[in-house]
Order: sequence, then structure tokens, then C-alpha cells
Amino acid sequence: MSENGDELSRKTTRGLTLILGGIAALGAAGIDMYLPSLPTIEMELAGEPGASQLTLSAFFVGLAVGQLIYGPASDALGRRKVLIWGIILYCFGGLACLFVETIEQLIFARLIQALGAAVGGVIARAIVRDLFSLDKAAQAQSFINLAFSITPLLAPTVGGYLLILFGWRSIFLALLCFGLVCLIALFLRVPETLPVERRKTFSLMFLINSYRRILSNRQSIGCILTGVFAFACMFTYFAASPYIYIKIFGVPEEHYGLLFGLNVIGIIIGNIINTRLVLRKGALVMLRVGSVISALGGLSLFIAIANNLFGIYGVIIPLFFVIGSLGFIGANAIAGALEPFPDLAGTAASLFGFLQMTLGAFVGGLVSVFHDGTALPMAIIIVLLSFMGFSSYLFFLCSRKV
Repeated sequence: MSENGDELSRKTTRGLTLILGGIAALGAAGIDMYLPSLPTIEMELAGEPGASQLTLSAFFVGLAVGQLIYGPASDALGRRKVLIWGIILYCFGGLACLFVETIEQLIFARLIQALGAAVGGVIARAIVRDLFSLDKAAQAQSFINLAFSITPLLAPTVGGYLLILFGWRSIFLALLCFGLVCLIALFLRVPETLPVERRKTFSLMFLINSYRRILSNRQSIGCILTGVFAFACMFTYFAASPYIYIKIFGVPEEHYGLLFGLNVIGIIIGNIINTRLVLRKGALVMLRVGSVISALGGLSLFIAIANNLFGIYGVIIPLFFVIGSLGFIGANAIAGALEPFPDLAGTAASLFGFLQMTLGAFVGGLVSVFHDGTALPMAIIIVLLSFMGFSSYLFFLCSRKV
């Protein structure tokens, strides 16, 4: 544990990691809790068919841009100050969502909310690195990652019941309250962890040169692309599944979260298996396993939907494997991308997150553009993305001894 970490008692450490877990989950909650309300929002705000999905794309754009900003800003200004302003921005965006009257206003409000939400994951991880040595940092980071797994399990169900009981605006009120709780906890319990003498001067040329180094490394770009395409499958699912489950298959809005949570369980299972095997098989081998599962799941989804096979089960079962493959792909892709650059780990992680969210926004827009009242556009986009991820692995990484 570092000098700063030695000053923290065990009780304080647990409280701090709990707060950081909540702050890191701001983005996940902002996505998952309102998914069941997309069809209702579209109907009430009189948007074009599929227009509500652009509110999700706007959120991905905000998360992508924010991740590029907050890391360097916190290195120069300190963690706490940047974290406070980011959460305030998140709350302001959430407040704006409560009073929108058109779908265009909601798209803009969601963009502002996401720009604030992006601060959570970036700064929480930076604080962990500031405070803890390797083993303790891994323990704290595991707790933060658990928040990402728990949030998708609970948030859609909570959002579904809020929608039924109080209307879709109550979901944004709940997100606003969550942000305010995080802000209060930040003021009371989160110290500044980056001393002035360790802060860096922001340099645009340094960032550009760092990104150029990362993108020119075969292993790094291969892992980034493999991971980014796999995550884009999940973002496609985020954008399309509310309409498909609720409108096409008639799933009650309050039950949407149960189907959503099933795929999260798939990710958790994948993570557990990966944890047991990765030390014996290696990260790149497990990344290959995940890519194969994703491609086969995407192909099965396309065949089932294109031929109207198995009804809703032809959607649920293949998606379980497509989304569950992230349990193998996520950790191994980011580990492989960062491994060649121990001196640029933060920058590489920011680049990974930026590309991930940018492609997520793009595919969310594709779902809206090709919306035709069926599940086929989702199936086509997912099968293409899953094979692009597998192809990236084959092209950049299969020549390595893995």
C-alpha cells in the first residue's frame, strides 16, 4: 500500500471503495435503468420510429468524449476537483431530462448527463492506483467491477417498475438522486489522492504521440479492435432489445429487466471461468475462446431470426452467448492492449474506452436508421460485428504464439 493508503484504516478503505463503486456505476445505471422506457418515451414525445434509440447513442457519445477529457484533466488538476465537477454535470443533465418536451431535447440532455457520468470509471480507477499497491489495488478494483455486474442486474428491473408505477420521468429522477448521493458521499468521504508535486502538465502533443504509439503496436490494436467490436454487439443489444422484447414479443415492461439480467449472468459466468483458466491458458488464448463464442452466437442469432425459428427463444439463447462472451473478451482484451505499454496504461485504457463508446454510439444509430419493426436489423448488425471482432483477432494476433 502506498503512503496515502497507509493512512487509511480498514473501515475507511471499505467505505471508500464502496463509494468509488457507486461513482463508477453512474454510467451503467444511466444506460440500464431507462432501457425499458424507450418505447414509451418514443410514443409520448412523438418521435420518429426508432428515434428514442438516438438518446442511447447520445449517451455513448458523451461517455466516449468524457473518457478522453477526465483522465488528463485529473492528472493536471487533481482527482477530487474533477470528480466533483463531473458529478455535478451528471446531476444537471439528469435534471434537464426531467423537463424535456421533445425527443431532440432529451437527446441533448442525455449527452450532458453522459459527459458527467464518464468521470466515474476513469477517476475511480485513478484513485485506486493512487492509494493502493498491486494486491490491494486488485481487490479494490474487483469491488468496483462488481458494481458494473450488479448494476445491469438490478437497474432495468428497477427502471421497469418505476415506469409502470410513476412514468418514465421518475427514472431520471431516480438517476438524479443517485448522482446527488454520490456527490454527498464524495464531499464527506473521498480525499484528494494526487499530491500537487505528482501532477502533470497537460500536453496535447504528448497525448497524440502516445496514441500513435499504441495504435502502431500489433498486439495492442488487435486486442483493442477485438474487444471494441465485441462490446459493440452489447450496445446493439442495448438499443434494439427494448423494442424487440416489449413490442414484438409482448414482454411486460416490468419483466424486461429479467431478460436483460439473464445476459449479465452470462457475463458473470464467463468471468468466473476465465478467472480459473487464464493463468494456465493465457490471456490471448482466452480472448480467442471468447471471440469464437461471440461469432458462433451471432451467426446462430441471425439464422434463428432470419428464418423465424424458435420464437423469442431464438433471440434469448443466442444472445446469452453473444453477450456472455464478454466475460472472456473484456478482461483479456484490455489486459492484452495495455501489456505492451506499462508507461501508458492509463492512456491506453482511455483509448480503449473512447473507441468502445464511439462505436457503441454508431451502432446505436444504425439500429435507429434501419429500424423496420422486426428483429432482423439487430441480428444483421450483431453477426457482422461479432465476425469483425473474430477477424481482428485472426489478422492481428493469430500469428503470435498463444
